[in-house]
Amino acid sequence: MASESNCVLLLAAVLVSIFAAVAAIGNEDCTPWMSTLITPLPSCRDYVEQQACRIETPGSPYLAKQQCCGELANIPQQCRCQALRYFMGPKSRPDQSGLMELPGCPREVQMDFVRILVTPGYCNLTTVHNTPYCLAMEESQWS
Repeated sequence: MASESNCVLLLAAVLVSIFAAVAAIGNEDCTPWMSTLITPLPSCRDYVEQQACRIETPGSPYLAKQQCCGELANIPQQCRCQALRYFMGPKSRPDQSGLMELPGCPREVQMDFVRILVTPGYCNLTTVHNTPYCLAMEESQWS
């Protein structure tokens, strides 16, 4: 009987460890990563300008998409939506980083495209929600 209770205790310890690890991943702090961004997602800016604004930038649209998706893929899964919010938001404007107000292509049009970058039709990247979607992408919903 003692070995049966040891097995139950061992199983309980393993389950607690797994739940703790999952909780730690879900609560990953993106602040240190975000503070290292000087120009947030520069390849994505080119891709957004090509797709949303029909502005020609150096390189092909396919290459711009691959580079943008690569930049997003290098961001930890738990931080991708926050990175896109940073890219879209007012903090990303200094020194022409993030989205810029362009003639004939207001920021709102670009922001509409940025909201769908992680979706299956584009980069198809899993986010903090364990799906290829970011929720609460309206600025009024940002915490």
